[in-house]
Amino acid sequence: MLKFKYLLSILVLAISANVVASGVSMEMFQMKRQINLLTNAQTAEEFTQNADKFIEVSKKAQATMPNSLDGDQEKFKGYQQGMQEVIDVVAQAKNLASQGNLTEAKTVIARLDSLRKLYHSAYK
Repeated sequence: MLKFKYLLSILVLAISANVVASGVSMEMFQMKRQINLLTNAQTAEEFTQNADKFIEVSKKAQATMPNSLDGDQEKFKGYQQGMQEVIDVVAQAKNLASQGNLTEAKTVIARLDSLRKLYHSAYK
């Protein structure tokens, strides 16, 4: 029984360390998923719901320093500005969708790919 508790505690510690070490990986994965949902949305309501989720996850990522920045506060400020630009694009698209302009909202969302490429090269 003691060995089991010992192994369990090691496993929990290893998983916890891995989760902490991931930085913003989980948020980025969730953002990618939400982009796909935004792109494939069939209604303005579906689009706005997914935009809200995207913005929520993006704000979590914005508040978390990526491991690749190694604690560099200046780079972190640039990262946060880039994340804000992404959030602003989705907020603009959400506004268009809520006005019934789903096609135009999807056109705005298409800009996220170029932003992703730009900021991934700088902060990944």
